[in-house]
Amino acid sequence: MRMRFSIAVLGMVVAVGVGCGRGGGRLPAPLAPVLSSARLYYDDGPAYTDSVRLVVRDVTTWQQVWSQATSTQGAPPPLPEVDFGREMVLVVGAGQMHPGDQIHVDSVGVRQDVYVAIVRTITACRQFPTPAYPLEIVRVARSARQVTWSERRDRAADCR
Repeated sequence: MRMRFSIAVLGMVVAVGVGCGRGGGRLPAPLAPVLSSARLYYDDGPAYTDSVRLVVRDVTTWQQVWSQATSTQGAPPPLPEVDFGREMVLVVGAGQMHPGDQIHVDSVGVRQDVYVAIVRTITACRQFPTPAYPLEIVRVARSARQVTWSERRDRAADCR
């Protein structure tokens, strides 16, 4: 009897807790992680020296972005094919940082009718005096929605 009562009380607490949250009890849909297999390019060369957040939805813009992103390479890699009917490309650059610093698109998805991209910038423990310009280019499912960039900053996990 006590067991059933405890389960019933727990059920009511959970129901009340969910119902009292913002959004009338609906939890926001989780964003989908961007897997490493979606990465088209990563570099820390000076192709993009300023911070950049860019959405590419057409082949002409894609060719221009790729040309600039790989312009500092001695032998630039070939342009990856992107099916712009089903996909789009996100370009994130951190601007001037230090070797070992990183930038990544962690996750993407739709929240309240807005496409959200979570961008994580990770600073290395030791700051070397040389400049670096972290840049990541990823492929994600196409959306016609406006993209909102949500920024996160972290220190590398192995820092004391």
